[in-house]
Amino acid sequence: MVRKMKKGQISLEFLFIFILFLVLLTFSIRNITFSSEHSADMLRIQVSEEAKLFANTVSNAISQVYAQGPGAKTTEYFTFRYLNDEYFLTRAFGMDGTPQILVGYKNGTYVAILDNANQTINVNETETTKKNYFWSRSLYAKDLSNNTSIYYPNNTIGNHTGIFVNATDLPSTLRIVVEWNPDRNESWIFNSTSGELRINLNVGG
Repeated sequence: MVRKMKKGQISLEFLFIFILFLVLLTFSIRNITFSSEHSADMLRIQVSEEAKLFANTVSNAISQVYAQGPGAKTTEYFTFRYLNDEYFLTRAFGMDGTPQILVGYKNGTYVAILDNANQTINVNETETTKKNYFWSRSLYAKDLSNNTSIYYPNNTIGNHTGIFVNATDLPSTLRIVVEWNPDRNESWIFNSTSGELRINLNVGG
């Protein structure tokens, strides 16, 4: 009788421990899932802020040169933390393919974050999870979004043309050189070897 009670007590204790283990395991899985989703949301915000800041930096440099007039030149430096990192971009935007970046100009600099498996630019998107287009106004009011001849390397996605590169081709720190040389054509040239973006304005040209 005593042995049966002990066996029953041991079985009951084992069952209680097993149920407690399942509850803790379920809670841990749900907590990890929530944390993962939350961190992806935070990462997307950080990537978006960097894309906007990059567009601002280029537009501000263009505005400075435009305001100073012909012969003006300026150099800026921009350090990437997220836009050149394939892991961060694929996780932030749930990409299936290779992250790519399009940089162009339409009355200001635009930066589009693209997936080569789904090259869609959501220009007027307000939902954070779908927004992949970031724009910053400049004093130089000119639409260069449909001019394939000035960008190198270039591509056109929808109605937007610009410098088009794989995200991993961007350097850790990009040197941005903007000048207004009336004797040269309008141009946006990215050199991945030197880590330089060189822009020439030809106002009225």
